Amino acid sequence: MSVVRFVQNFSQCRALIASLDTRAVEALSGTLGKLGLHVEIVGAERADAPLAGLDGSRDVLFLDGDLQAPPIVPTGPVADLAILPVIGLVGVEAPSRLRALLQAGATAFLPKPVYGGSVYSALYLAVNEHLRKSALAAAVEELELRRRQRRYVVKAILSTVAERGLDDDAAFQALRREAMRARLSLEAHCEQLVRKRTDDDLDNPAAPLTRAAVD
Repeated sequence: MSVVRFVQNFSQCRALIASLDTRAVEALSGTLGKLGLHVEIVGAERADAPLAGLDGSRDVLFLDGDLQAPPIVPTGPVADLAILPVIGLVGVEAPSRLRALLQAGATAFLPKPVYGGSVYSALYLAVNEHLRKSALAAAVEELELRRRQRRYVVKAILSTVAERGLDDDAAFQALRREAMRARLSLEAHCEQLVRKRTDDDLDNPAAPLTRAAVD
């Protein structure tokens, strides 16, 4: 897993505020503006309004937990992870409201009334925790994909042994060198190789040895 770089400058970001609390909106707008963020008020007036046009690489959502019908926060490629960092604005500290903010993807909380001195800390935590979770989820997905591709490695080794007269260790090393030259993971290279050989065998039924090795 690659090391996640911590973000500490948010001057190119856009802050979306979903709140009907005038004091909170004013306090956030002033502080976020000083930090260089562009501020927009979104979705708070519309019941269950889906947020659209989001850019997870630059947008941050401040979501008020006191809203009766908060906007719907879309998830990204990773299930259960919001497409953008979410900061929960906490007024009433009821477990149900805190749970709703967590389910919406909040990775940091900011109590109301909002004080300017606490905004940067919440912003820093939310953005970097979201990046960390995204990187971790992507790493897990990559490992799962490679696990599913392992069967192609076995098939490719058997096929290479049959075609080139190598033992299994030599076949593995040959496939590994080919994958490095192609700049692919071993699993991805073997999957491509097996699928190509399978397609070739379908086009050429008179090649039982290769077909049997792949099957």
